[in-house]
Amino acid sequence: MDRGQELRYLVLALQREGNRQLMETLRPLKLTPAQAEVMQVLAQYQPMTLLQVGERLVCETGSPSRLVNSMVEAGWVKKSPNPADGRAVLLRLTAAAESMQPALNAIDAQFNEGVASAFSDEVLTALLDYLWSAAIDTPSGQALQRRKHNE
Repeated sequence: MDRGQELRYLVLALQREGNRQLMETLRPLKLTPAQAEVMQVLAQYQPMTLLQVGERLVCETGSPSRLVNSMVEAGWVKKSPNPADGRAVLLRLTAAAESMQPALNAIDAQFNEGVASAFSDEVLTALLDYLWSAAIDTPSGQALQRRKHNE
């Protein structure tokens, strides 16, 4: 196995394992990691159009319409007319989703702390620098950049 292949599969293995662990921690809320990400984005920026949500998601490429529609059906997201654009709708969290936010935020903070605690501060800083240098010009990296800089 060459180093590029090793790195690729190691990142994939860590992503899959992290996603599996996150699914387990979100199980009590009956949320998938992708649904949790939509809730976190909406909680921070709502109201938003579907396009605006999609521009900030890492879990989905392209349009998150199916994901958002499943959340509308579950009663977590509501759609309302967009007064600025009659062709678009605005998305907001429902009261049921808003009531889940404290538990979701606690799970997210605990999970993120566990991820970061696997490394020393120096190693974590270096990892972030290296990974950002690889991700910055990708659509997913740009989506995360928008969220990081509150755009």
